[in-house]
Amino acid sequence: MAAIHIPRVLALLFLCTCLYSCTIVSGAEYDDFDFDGLPGVQHEFKIEVQAGREECFHQKVAEGANLHMSFEVLRGADRLVDVFLKDPNFYVVSSNLAQSTGQFDLPARTSGVYTICLDNTFSRMASKLVYVYLITFVPEEWTKYVQEIEDMNMAVTNFTYSISVVQKSLEQATLHQASSRMNVVKDWYLIMSNNSYIVKWSIAQMCVVTCSSIFTVLFVRRLFKISNVTPSQKPRA
Repeated sequence: MAAIHIPRVLALLFLCTCLYSCTIVSGAEYDDFDFDGLPGVQHEFKIEVQAGREECFHQKVAEGANLHMSFEVLRGADRLVDVFLKDPNFYVVSSNLAQSTGQFDLPARTSGVYTICLDNTFSRMASKLVYVYLITFVPEEWTKYVQEIEDMNMAVTNFTYSISVVQKSLEQATLHQASSRMNVVKDWYLIMSNNSYIVKWSIAQMCVVTCSSIFTVLFVRRLFKISNVTPSQKPRA
């Protein structure tokens, strides 16, 4: 009898474990700004925008959060794209038209999903590779954190000011690093393009020099070629 009930007990334990795991996952899925306890989120990626198309991505932003987005076209014809930032009501709140690089920096007045679109519809032949850096954070979260520390009777002096200075310094350092990375990636693509151009022209010049050398040798040999018979096919004296 015990051997008969063991599979049922194991199945019941497995079912309870699955339900508990689903509950944990579902609870974490709907938490806003649950990024390892940090009051914000950042993304960094490259996206290929095909010719005649528009690519959009979405980011959920809390009310009062600061939203910063910078972009740079790494390659593709004239390296120009249109970039639009839309609020949760799909109204365009900021735009950069026909630019190869630019940025947005504005506070979110309403919470919701903001949309950023990279428009390449005016280019019919060339696709564009675009580097995007996005960061959003809630300044009020830092104030709440300071208040919790003060409620625990921790001795702090001008803690709010210090945190604000550190926050601004970290933000500036992060933006500077993002700008440096964009320049490095852009320089890498430029070097690879120049290298390909030089290799192709070097091969072409080698072919021209080789053909010219062969033609010169044949021409010189023909100049010194002397026939052993006369035009009437008689031996020369």
